[in-house]
Amino acid sequence: MKKLMILSTMLLSFGFANSQTIWTSETKLKGTVGKQNIMMTLAIPFGGASSCTVVGEYYYASIKKNINLCSEDDEKIIEQFDGKETGYFILKDWDKKIGQQIVGTWYSMDGKKSYPVTLKVIGKGKN
Repeated sequence: MKKLMILSTMLLSFGFANSQTIWTSETKLKGTVGKQNIMMTLAIPFGGASSCTVVGEYYYASIKKNINLCSEDDEKIIEQFDGKETGYFILKDWDKKIGQQIVGTWYSMDGKKSYPVTLKVIGKGKN
């Protein structure tokens, strides 16, 4: 019984730690991947158990299903969709002032596809 109680406490603590991750320094972006319109949010995580140095999400305007983003190396921002890593972004200096443009490239994980990315900073902080 004691082992079960310890295990339960550890699982609850882990869940609580993950729920405490908040996003700071949010940057809201709007633009294109190839010819597809997207909306993106990038942020710096604070607290919790995230190994990401940058977190975020984006969606294609035509689909509107969020795709999670995480960067552990400050270069590649890896996307995860339905539990699988499907591609990554390399963006040039994303934390800019409102109205400024950001360029980069999106790559498939296997490296067979790549598309130019053009984004414009449309907001900072939480909406």
